[in-house]
Amino acid sequence: MNRPEQATNADAAEVLALYRAAAAAANQSGHSHWDEDYPNAQTIRDDLENGYLYVWREDGEIVAAITYMHPYDLDGLGISWTPAERAVEACRFCLSPSQQGRGRAKAYFLGGMELLRGKGVQSMRYLCARDNIAAYKIYTGLGHRQLQNTELHGVEFYSFEALL
Repeated sequence: MNRPEQATNADAAEVLALYRAAAAAANQSGHSHWDEDYPNAQTIRDDLENGYLYVWREDGEIVAAITYMHPYDLDGLGISWTPAERAVEACRFCLSPSQQGRGRAKAYFLGGMELLRGKGVQSMRYLCARDNIAAYKIYTGLGHRQLQNTELHGVEFYSFEALL
């Protein structure tokens, strides 16, 4: 099943391990802005407390995670988002290194969009680090609207929008 489920407090340690494994793999290729400081256990606790964190499981193990939150950070970047009453920011999309290169990222991302559509969300907004070539290929392959480039927290990003 490609639709994510809402994470629980019991998932926190496993999500942190997933983040660390994905960051280590990406840092080997030089394409990650994640490290021991971000995302961290507090990031996960905050996402859980706010009901933002979702996960995908295979054989009982968490293989991917994503955060769907209010787009506060994105609203102030000067990007020409399509006006929507119910918009979310998709961030911290993370796929286990064991799942990478198998077409799973696209399937999971689409499953998450289906979940959001079912919750009445009208627009999903997200950023892609400009040096993350693999993610950029996935996102452009989905046909989402690419908007202005931007900078946030010292990182240059492409911005994308999917109308649901």
